[in-house]
Amino acid sequence: MAFLSLTNFVCAQSIRKNDVIVRRDSSRIQALILQVSYEKVNYRDLAAPDSAKAFIYMDQVARILLKSGKTIHVKDSTAAVRMPPDTAGQYADMTNLPENPFDRSVVMANSDQLRNKYEYYKNKSIDGKTGTIVFTSFAAASLVSGIIIANSGNSPDNKKFGNSLAVAGPVFGGVFGLVCFKNYKLHKKKAEKVKTELERRNQPLESLRLVPGFDILNKSGFLTLSFFF
Repeated sequence: MAFLSLTNFVCAQSIRKNDVIVRRDSSRIQALILQVSYEKVNYRDLAAPDSAKAFIYMDQVARILLKSGKTIHVKDSTAAVRMPPDTAGQYADMTNLPENPFDRSVVMANSDQLRNKYEYYKNKSIDGKTGTIVFTSFAAASLVSGIIIANSGNSPDNKKFGNSLAVAGPVFGGVFGLVCFKNYKLHKKKAEKVKTELERRNQPLESLRLVPGFDILNKSGFLTLSFFF
C-alpha cells in the first residue's frame, strides 16, 4: 500500500480556494476532499455537475494540495495494492472445463462467490465433525452403561434393559456417526477445492480487511472495513 506523509508549508504559503488532486501524469482535479485512506481518496469533483462524489486510487496520485495550504505526498517506496474485481469464468479454461458439475461451478465462479462457497462448506464440515464426535461418544457411553446395568444385581429387568441399551445405543450412535463422518469428509474436500482455486487466483479467503486511514475534515485516524466485491 502507498504510504502518506503530511507536510506543513511555511506561513507565507497562500491559502488555496479548494483542494487539488495531482495525478502521476501531472494532470489536476479541482476537488473537495472528503476522506483519504491508504488505498484511495474520496472527493467531490468540483468540475462535475452538482459536484458529484468520486474516488481515485492512491497508485494514481502524486500528491494532494489541501486548501488549508498543507500537502499530502504519496511516497513510491511501496506500490499501492487494490483487489481488482473479477467476473464469472474469468479464470476458467473455456476449452477444457471439468465434467464434474461441482468442479465446473468452482472454476466458473467469481472470487466473491468462491469465498461464500468456502465459508459454507467449511461450516458444513465443522458440523459433520461435531456430529461424528457426539454420536460416537453416545455409542460408547451407551455400550458402557448397558454393560454396567446388565451386570448390576440379579434382576431380569436390569439384564434386559442393560443388554438392550448396550446393543441399541452403539447401533444408533454408530449409524448416525458414520453419516456425519461421511458428510464431514465430503464437505471438507469441497472446501479444500474452493480454497485451492482461490490460492491459484492469488485471492484471499476472507471477504473483508481493515484499512487504516486519515479523515482530513475531522483530523482523525480511522480503520476502514473493506469488503471485496
